[in-house]
Amino acid sequence: MKKILIAAIMLASFNTVNAQVKFEALQLTPPMPKTGQTVRFKYDARLSPLIGEKKVDVMVYLFSKKGPKVLEPKVLQSGKIYSGQFKVDSNTTCIAFGFSSGEEKDINSGKGYILPVYKDNNVPFQDYYSAANTIQNGYGEFLFGMATDAGKGLAYLEDGIRQYPELKIDPVFFNAYLRAVNTVKKKEAPALILNELQIFESHGNLTEAGYNTLIQWYTKDKRKEKSDSLTTAMKAAYPDGNWKKNEMANAINKGKDAESKKTAFEAFIKAYPPKEEDKSTINFYRSNVASAYHKEKNYEAFKTWAKDLPMTDKASLFNNLSWYMALAKENLSEAKMMSYEATDWAKKEMLAPAEKKPESITGKQWDKNRKTQYAMYGDTYAFILYTLEDYKNGFLYAKEAAKINEFKNAEYNERYSQLLEKVVSAALAKKEIEQFVKDGVASAKTKDLLKELYIKEKKSDEGYDAYLTKLEMAAKEKKREELAKTMINEEAPKFNLKDLEGNDISLVGLKGKVVVVDFWATWCGPCIASMPAMKTAQEKLTPKGDVAFVFVDTWENVENKKQNAADFMSKNKYPFHVLLDDTDKVVADFKVSGIPTKFIIDKTGNIRFKSVGFGGNNDALVDEVSMMVEMAAVDMPVRTYVK
Repeated sequence: MKKILIAAIMLASFNTVNAQVKFEALQLTPPMPKTGQTVRFKYDARLSPLIGEKKVDVMVYLFSKKGPKVLEPKVLQSGKIYSGQFKVDSNTTCIAFGFSSGEEKDINSGKGYILPVYKDNNVPFQDYYSAANTIQNGYGEFLFGMATDAGKGLAYLEDGIRQYPELKIDPVFFNAYLRAVNTVKKKEAPALILNELQIFESHGNLTEAGYNTLIQWYTKDKRKEKSDSLTTAMKAAYPDGNWKKNEMANAINKGKDAESKKTAFEAFIKAYPPKEEDKSTINFYRSNVASAYHKEKNYEAFKTWAKDLPMTDKASLFNNLSWYMALAKENLSEAKMMSYEATDWAKKEMLAPAEKKPESITGKQWDKNRKTQYAMYGDTYAFILYTLEDYKNGFLYAKEAAKINEFKNAEYNERYSQLLEKVVSAALAKKEIEQFVKDGVASAKTKDLLKELYIKEKKSDEGYDAYLTKLEMAAKEKKREELAKTMINEEAPKFNLKDLEGNDISLVGLKGKVVVVDFWATWCGPCIASMPAMKTAQEKLTPKGDVAFVFVDTWENVENKKQNAADFMSKNKYPFHVLLDDTDKVVADFKVSGIPTKFIIDKTGNIRFKSVGFGGNNDALVDEVSMMVEMAAVDMPVRTYVK
């Protein structure tokens, strides 16, 4: 959007560890806030990328050890000046502001509006540095649209160490510091980290958390003998420590059948009687046991284990299991009852919530989350009713689910189309489904249904391919225009990784080809869900030889990462070229904050596109990847926006 702002006017200064943080667009009174104080703020949109917006939304996040708490203060607007106030509670150590107008955001040239809460001596609290690092390393992207920047995060941590040297013997802070060093320092990181580990251990009197930090990093560095000796020492020093509790909990997850899971759960409860703060964890394990009984079709035992779950957990469990029962056409009457209970509860929560709003999200986000939840559960119920041939009632739920998603979700549109065709005339159904295709929100099954309606009308499939191509043309052109706006031109981080055969594969070695880099993990549901589409895209784009796909396996927490990835590929028969990011350095170099994330790199080694997540529409993903590859290959101009 706005191109008229010079980035320099938004620079914040924080030159020493106890200095006041200053912003051009934001002024605070007092400028160095302390706990218990009322802070008045004034935001001048004329000094920001939001200068042309009619209204700016203001959010204030208060960070403490418990996590973030969002405030939505009352804001007074006078022209382009927005002012308000809030109180800093006794737990807050870090404050962050969010300024936005629709999709437009002011992120202060990538640094965000982050400042400490100060002690009486005008020195930030210790926890400020960890919170600021967390914001800079992914959470700020989620909250404010800030790019992940491990270097800036490390700078916060180093500031903290200069102010509080003792932070280096705090296991949580020390672990975060080592992760930042590992990401930012790259080549020198192994030697630096080894030295830091030795210093940390030399202090002696290790806590269990301290032992765990050492074990984690020595394991990461493949120093098994050292890791094993530390594990033995930890268990001897803390015979009843958390490690024992974790082992008993893992026995629940690893149980081979429902009875073994039940036995492990009961042993865990006996050894560790639940406290109030343990409720969510206990409910997770109870759901695990219930699911195991359901898998064995022991529905009575399933109901017994599920009945004491809070409705939020029970509804989620019922929705997931009833969906798979419907797919398998298994015990549909039971699936219907479970799905209805979940859907009915979700609708009541959407309209008049009994659950309390989480402190970490805004009122708008909470409303959206409840609507999205109801749409998801309602879509499952619609699918079950469709399978039971109760088309009239199923249509009502399918329409609500699709409408909540503004008819932009291809999966929900699929269910809506299937039921629409059953309850309205063929001509009307065809017209609505045509629009889904035109808008690019039709799944493969929706298009198959359109073909059936076309044949029914024309008495033949003659001309269908041309008809479909014409419908799809507008959506593809619109998508191309949207992608052009997201095109970037940044040098891709160089990498050299081993593949499953032990070969060294480098980005330099792939120069001259458009490279699709897909970061994934075997535990990542959306990654796995996107793979059939990525297989189709690879088969479509690679025959000419000027396009290469590499699938970077990262963020795995298993003993043998290579075998784990190989087994996954073999089991699913995916023909992917898998590279192993064993140390998670490459994923950090690419500043990835969530997976799946795909990068399209042009023939000269520059990133042209970044795509995060998977929306569930295989056709849409294939089209998107194909367009991005095509556009990267022809060196299209990049639109530059200064923010």
